[in-house]
Amino acid sequence: MKAIYRKYRNKKFRKRVPEVFPSSSFHIYVEDKADIDLTNSFMAKFKAIVTPTLIPSTTHVIVKTDSDGVLEIDGFEYLTWIMNGVIIVKESWMTDCLKNPKLIEKDSKYLVEKVRFKDVEYDTVTQWSKAMAKGEMPYLFGVYVCIVMKEQKNVFHITSIVNAQGGTMCKDFPEKQHYNIGSHPYLHAHLGPLFLISDGLTDLTLYKNDPDKMYTVFTEDEFVHFLLIREINTDARPNPIIVSKEDD
Repeated sequence: MKAIYRKYRNKKFRKRVPEVFPSSSFHIYVEDKADIDLTNSFMAKFKAIVTPTLIPSTTHVIVKTDSDGVLEIDGFEYLTWIMNGVIIVKESWMTDCLKNPKLIEKDSKYLVEKVRFKDVEYDTVTQWSKAMAKGEMPYLFGVYVCIVMKEQKNVFHITSIVNAQGGTMCKDFPEKQHYNIGSHPYLHAHLGPLFLISDGLTDLTLYKNDPDKMYTVFTEDEFVHFLLIREINTDARPNPIIVSKEDD
């Protein structure tokens, strides 16, 4: 190793940057709310990189926004795309690409940057895709999630989001004796690590008032807001406590 180091110590190397993500590797899906004629024309023109359905390798989703470029969402479907790092692009990208096919390489000029949920706007959309692309610590690392409701209509989407963001879905209710008191999710030092997502009909007062503050209780809407706001409060302790006793 020392010989190799001496050989190349004074050698100058050309600076290299990562290759640009080529459009030939795009897997584009156009959501149903987009203009149907525009969608058909775009799919015909770029059929090699457009798929009629969402697939695991989807890289872009084209959506219809309002006149200000804000995407209105009403639940977990769009959120699942965002949390999985899919690039969300405005419908106008299709219009411009049909006029000038070279603009297929300029997807970054058409990114959706804001979403609106329950009359609240969030500007974190591109933060999610960048975080996923850079391999940053997942937002839900150290979080254990349990859905506490009779009708679990959104279990697929919630599970997809939790898994994509480094959390753990609990098969059974998380009894706190199996977890370390004083632990917190690494990026949410102000919250208990055991997330209970409720429909608001189940009385979870006992867990909201847990003296050890091990539980964080959300309704589904509150959980959506929590994800979209992307607020990070890092556990700055020199030796953060591991959440699960099984991982000790």
